Amino acid sequence: MKKLIFLFSLFVWAGAPVGAQPMQQVVGEVRASAARMSGKTLQKRFLLKPGDPFTPALFDKAQDDLHDLRVFKKLEFSTQEKNGKTDIFINAQDGYYIFPLAFASGGKKNAAALSLAAGNLFKQGESTFVFAGGSDDGFTAMAGLSLGDDFISLGFTKLNFDQRFYQNGWSNTFGVFSTTDDEDEYHSSLLGALHTRKEQLALTYMHRFSRTLRAFVRPEYVRYTYSPRALDNGSHNQITLGLRLSDDVRKGVNMGALSGYGLTDKKKSLQNLPRPRTGYAANVFYTAGGSWTGSDYEISKLGLEAAGLLEFKNRHMLVAEIRAQDAFKAPFSDRVLSSELLSGLGRYDRQIRGSRGAGAAVSFIYYLLRNETGLLSLAPFYELAYVYAGSRYRPHSGAGAALTYKLWRFPFPFGINYTRNLQDGSDTVGFVFGGKF
Repeated sequence: MKKLIFLFSLFVWAGAPVGAQPMQQVVGEVRASAARMSGKTLQKRFLLKPGDPFTPALFDKAQDDLHDLRVFKKLEFSTQEKNGKTDIFINAQDGYYIFPLAFASGGKKNAAALSLAAGNLFKQGESTFVFAGGSDDGFTAMAGLSLGDDFISLGFTKLNFDQRFYQNGWSNTFGVFSTTDDEDEYHSSLLGALHTRKEQLALTYMHRFSRTLRAFVRPEYVRYTYSPRALDNGSHNQITLGLRLSDDVRKGVNMGALSGYGLTDKKKSLQNLPRPRTGYAANVFYTAGGSWTGSDYEISKLGLEAAGLLEFKNRHMLVAEIRAQDAFKAPFSDRVLSSELLSGLGRYDRQIRGSRGAGAAVSFIYYLLRNETGLLSLAPFYELAYVYAGSRYRPHSGAGAALTYKLWRFPFPFGINYTRNLQDGSDTVGFVFGGKF
């Protein structure tokens, strides 16, 4: 009998999995309450659902997603483990905001703009905006709505400006709020100029399939007119399709800050991280046009973008970016611009236009000050792009730094930017207002 008991015990021991791990926790109930939103709406906007795997990392990301709605004055989370499941409780105090903003500038190029942003007016955690601005070179207007997994915007731009061409493939940058400093600084290398008129109407729709994956479509009406010499006058109507995969740890704009909303993760943001963390973003898009879109020209362009971010324990960040575009078929106006291949950190008054190109950039965001009032950062950067123009690749590179301050109770960071164009040795100092921080 003892022998049989011994054999049975040996059988049970041998059949047990070596190093067996406890059963993975899953999400049980998710209960939520808020002042304006319904509990069901808040549950829908929360990343974790009943039956999903539960880990501290996923729970932290789900909390960040709710914080990023920026419509809460209070947002509290608690959990309770029961029978291998983790119940989650969310207690929120949400409100709504309307934030108007206007600015004007003078000098060589007069400009003014007005924007109006609103959040949670319809108790869905949505955000809406309207923007309109103009200058001596034209005007632009845009309106957008972000609700749940969907974003839609409609924008119209009309430009009326001189496009100047210089030696070595350079031409001036253009836009409603672009600089015109090139006209005087590079007059000795000017080859010629064309008066340009551009009309553009663009509708963008984006859908989020998961926390990290999005897709968008953008049909555009575009028309160019050049004088006195015609280049590619006529219709350039086109459609762009794209995919975006991202897990970006940087904070976006908080339009409700002035009213005290969206600061629920302020204390957390001021604390050091337990360990470094990473973020990433990758985009791919394809633009096409032809007679089927009402275009007078065949258009075919492919673009790729990728960025990686390392956030250290003390919140400093190292960011690396790469971009590439190839205009397989494109008239002059739709070719690749070197400014589209750079990071956007530098300020330039000239750019290079060509059939294809690639660029890379690296920057380091160092926080000089982090306190209850705001964040002061210094961000040195270097960026380089090569564009194929005039039978060879031409470089466009720059280096500099941005010194910016972000008040917790104001939506945008502001400061100054210094950029040195490493090709022609020119220096640009500009005012920074807005962008990721």
